[in-house]
Amino acid sequence: MSFYAEQKLPVSPFCDDYWKAELKAYGLRKARFHVEHVSVDFFTIQGRCDDYLNVNMRFDDTPLPRLGINGHLWMSLTPMEIQSAALALHRAKGHVVSGGLGLGYFAIRAAAKPEVTMVTVFENEPVVIEWFLRMFKNRPELPKIKIVEADMRKEFKGYDVDFAFVDIYQDMLPSEIIKDARRFRRVNKIKRYHFWGYEKVVLELLANKMFKSYGGLLLGSDLHSYFKHWMTTPYGAGADGMMSDYSRVELPLDFLRKARTVLKDFPV
Repeated sequence: MSFYAEQKLPVSPFCDDYWKAELKAYGLRKARFHVEHVSVDFFTIQGRCDDYLNVNMRFDDTPLPRLGINGHLWMSLTPMEIQSAALALHRAKGHVVSGGLGLGYFAIRAAAKPEVTMVTVFENEPVVIEWFLRMFKNRPELPKIKIVEADMRKEFKGYDVDFAFVDIYQDMLPSEIIKDARRFRRVNKIKRYHFWGYEKVVLELLANKMFKSYGGLLLGSDLHSYFKHWMTTPYGAGADGMMSDYSRVELPLDFLRKARTVLKDFPV
């Protein structure tokens, strides 16, 4: 069996049980933090709160953490955030590189996997690093996490890694992801590269018939099962239809054409 032999996702990352279980495993204690230009607090979902691949409304009293930098929301652990990291976490093996620490969710959950030997995280906000190390100082996952305080675009070069998950973006799928994917893979040896929003790009390429079939991309059965879970997960309690019935197609065709070129040579 090869290093990247694909395994289907065993459970749907789109159901409420999954994201609540992930929040529990992540285990951030409820405490407010505000130092200089960085803040972490908690909120509850009351209204519009989209899933990763579809629109949605939610009303839930589960406290969710959110990270603010310079007064702007940078990251919050909504269902969308957890759904969008599920496949990357499933694929993480060996030496993993992560771009962007954020709330530390990906780093903690990747390091918890026995198949992961190290998680190297690039983060250029020292206060975010200080908060993370303070909040998770007693976690058993921490010895497997190495934080590099640096701009990833300047310092991520010359590495030989098994998996890279790049999430250094405040907004999903800015134009920079194309340049970053090419740059990072050119100056490093990366067995498998994944960026935040990857699944959404693939889905919209297929929806726009920009690939005739899955055969047009080097896609694994894990991604196929990811989409299958989405298409078979009910939209919500008492609602008609599945999540996929409420999907949104919104990426411009010019962006998709560029992304298609980059994705065609992604290693399986």
